Amino acid sequence: MKHPGNALPSDPPRSVACEVRGRAAAHVDDLLVQIAHGSQEALGQLYDLLAPLLLELLRCRLPEGADARSALVDGFSRVWRQAPSYETGPHALDWVIELVAQRER
Repeated sequence: MKHPGNALPSDPPRSVACEVRGRAAAHVDDLLVQIAHGSQEALGQLYDLLAPLLLELLRCRLPEGADARSALVDGFSRVWRQAPSYETGPHALDWVIELVAQRER
C-alpha cells in the first residue's frame, strides 16, 4: 500500500527543445562560434564536453551492430563543416545533437 508521503512524483513536463541553462548553454554556443571561425581547439573542447553524452545517444539510436564511434566522428565532422551556418542562441546543444544524430544518406 502506498502512503501519501512515498508517492512517486509525476513525470515532469517535456519540452520540445533540449534546454541547457546558464553557463553550459553559453559555453556550447561560444564554442560553436569559435568553430565557425576555424578554431580546431574549440572543436576539441566541444568534443570533450559532449562526446560521452552523444556516444550513448548514438548507441541507442543506431541499428544493432552499427559503429557508434564512427558515427560520432562523422557527426562532429558535420559540426565542423556546418558551423559557419550556426546562428547563436540558447539552442546550441539541440543544433549539435541534430547534426551528430543525422545519418549520411
